[in-house]
Amino acid sequence: MDAKPILCVIKKRNGINKMNIIQQLEREQMDAVLAKRGVPEFGPGDTVKVMVKVIEAAEADPKDKKKKAAVKEATVRFQAYEGVVIARSGAGLNENFTVRKISYGEGVERVFPVYSPYIAEIEVVRRGKVRRAKLYYLRGRRGKAARIFERTDARARRLNAAWKGFKKPKGEAEDLTQIKGIDIDLQNRLKQLNCYKVEQIANLSDEDIANLDETLTLKGAIEKQDWVGQAQRLLAELTAAEVPAEEAKA
Repeated sequence: MDAKPILCVIKKRNGINKMNIIQQLEREQMDAVLAKRGVPEFGPGDTVKVMVKVIEAAEADPKDKKKKAAVKEATVRFQAYEGVVIARSGAGLNENFTVRKISYGEGVERVFPVYSPYIAEIEVVRRGKVRRAKLYYLRGRRGKAARIFERTDARARRLNAAWKGFKKPKGEAEDLTQIKGIDIDLQNRLKQLNCYKVEQIANLSDEDIANLDETLTLKGAIEKQDWVGQAQRLLAELTAAEVPAEEAKA
């Protein structure tokens, strides 16, 4: 009589453990994507620009029979897809959104997974004022009938006034991968925020650190890995190396 309840409890516990493992794996994959790019706050009615990675594989020339054609590396280019978000569904790693645009007089729709590794950036161009979660009615409308008014309430103003980056500094971009904790992907994301010089990292204020941490979802990596201290030491080394060179010229 007591065996059945015990078996049921064991099965339930095993099920919970399996679900926890699946959720943990999904969370790790989501964190891996968020470490490379951010996901802005957007919803149906908003106009977004999605930068999609397109990988083009180089094919060998079939006419070249004498020489073995060298295998070329695949090239990556970015393609912009701009349109209105008409739906957002799913949750967690499986969350996706549908973007609709008019191309040469025809409606074109594309579904993007929010945490897809093939998306380089999602930019909110305009925030729309709508009352529905699904805007499929736009499929049957054209011209002014398909127009969505811009949202101008307090929440929209707060989101539009969010920090978007630094003032563009003078000079060429420097190699920030010298700082421990910054890889090539993170360097590219910092460059999008006009942060591409070692001196900028060395002079980061507490407010700048908080803005970068929130925008890039760094989870306190700037302070934990001491980016500011590393950048200041790099600047000191560069200055010390320049002094003997100037003395030698003199």
